[in-house]
Amino acid sequence: MKSNTLLIISCFDIIGSNTAAEHRVKLYIKSLIRHNNINKIYLFYSNTLWTFDKDLNVINQKRTIKQTVKLINRETPIFIYPSTNVLKVFYYLFYFKLIHVRKLFIEANEIRKYSTTLYQGNLLSLIRYKLILKKFLSIIYDYSIKYFDGIISISENIKRYYSQINKNILIIPILSEIPNEINSYRTYNYNSPFIITFTGTVNIKKENLDILFEAISIVNSNIKLHLYGSIDNYNHNKLNELIRKFSLNNRVHYIGFVNQNELKDIFNKSHLLILPRGNIKQNQYGFSTKLSEYLVSGRPILVTNVSDNGKYIVDMVNGFIIEPDSLNAFVSKIEFIYSNYNKFYTLPKNAINTVKKNFDYKLYTEKLYNFLYK
Repeated sequence: MKSNTLLIISCFDIIGSNTAAEHRVKLYIKSLIRHNNINKIYLFYSNTLWTFDKDLNVINQKRTIKQTVKLINRETPIFIYPSTNVLKVFYYLFYFKLIHVRKLFIEANEIRKYSTTLYQGNLLSLIRYKLILKKFLSIIYDYSIKYFDGIISISENIKRYYSQINKNILIIPILSEIPNEINSYRTYNYNSPFIITFTGTVNIKKENLDILFEAISIVNSNIKLHLYGSIDNYNHNKLNELIRKFSLNNRVHYIGFVNQNELKDIFNKSHLLILPRGNIKQNQYGFSTKLSEYLVSGRPILVTNVSDNGKYIVDMVNGFIIEPDSLNAFVSKIEFIYSNYNKFYTLPKNAINTVKKNFDYKLYTEKLYNFLYK
């Protein structure tokens, strides 16, 4: 039996970051370590090396990248998990391909040149120059993709985009771990507030929150919206402006940042989970990893038909799906869900079945192994 390892290079401090990226990388590790030929997986960032053994025991040690390379043999594949700092990707590409001539792969979970358009602050001259630089670097980033031995893409659209540059692409969609205990279905008695919950980074433009807030101002006043997640100053100010504009002080509540282990209780108190993303370029190519958490929550979900959502969500079967950017669609669907909520008790169970068929990390053990090692 072969005894193989894998080195994952993260371009940011990923362990303990409480991010979707940390969740995805850990599920990659759980998936691959199940393979008979894998005995350990290394994760490196910021001069720290984390070692995961077959039983997922973890140790971490201070190691430089030079010391880390000496631990692995020449056949060990290296997998880059990128961040918004593309310069780190350029550095690792140069270091591993040109200096050490190693087998190098990279994750593609968005198209960089489209993510740079999301900055919404005042475009002062310095900021404008930074954006121009980011766009220039994103063009170089796209070109550099050809030099990797393979790409793991999170969506069909990203695969189509990069297939013009690199032909060796594997699609691994959003990944999920089915919990041992799932929240039981919660009926609604119409005597208490109906809670719609959003979790994730709060970005007004990316998440289409301006239209959602307006919809909340129109639908039944018993419907409340709770938002959980990190937010920058610009978006926080914009959020407060929208709350004032639509008179939503008692109906929209930004709770703040929460840890991953708090989500089950948050979902348990909710009636509907929502991903209201608009049809901007970044969302067309990306695939929200938040959906994988929503689908195993035990609660109905409402998403917009962007990226691969429509490939997996069937309206009124395993969730609710509407066209993006339509105020009327949001209003009519939320009112419909509210009025008929207790009729859709089978949706969460069907959502779990969708995860079992498409997103369970155990489904991808063999595919990942074959892609990285053969």
